[in-house]
Amino acid sequence: MRHTRQLLLALGVLALAVARPALAQEAESKAHSGLGFGAKAGIGFGPEQFVIGGQMSLGKALGFIRVVPNAHLGFGDETTFDVNIDFLARLIVEEKGFGFYGGVAPGWITYDGGSDFGLTGVVGTQLPILKGKATNLEVRWNFTNMPDLRILAAIVF
Repeated sequence: MRHTRQLLLALGVLALAVARPALAQEAESKAHSGLGFGAKAGIGFGPEQFVIGGQMSLGKALGFIRVVPNAHLGFGDETTFDVNIDFLARLIVEEKGFGFYGGVAPGWITYDGGSDFGLTGVVGTQLPILKGKATNLEVRWNFTNMPDLRILAAIVF
């Protein structure tokens, strides 16, 4: 368990080191930048779950990769808790607030049978549904352990 905490702390420090500070301002536009705190909810399969979570979009690393630490709590056939650091490439029409993103997320998960490190794939779309808010619909699947698949909606404030 001690090694798990150390690795999780190291991943968090790495994400903060490579990301622009969350308070850095991007160019003003009519659409929400997608930076900031967000809330998530959705469903999961393998095990079947209702999922809630949160995220904090920190900014860009390497000029085009967005760093987004997030956590999810799943209830249902099995209770899970996971922490991930998403590294996402985005193609967004800033004036319209519409676009696509995808990437990978190393992370740590606890479940009824134990805990494990894993790698999650992420694809999503940013949709201009709520005025002044970034709204996303994303699909997450796990390459290494569970959950197998999650479909989540997110609102970034």
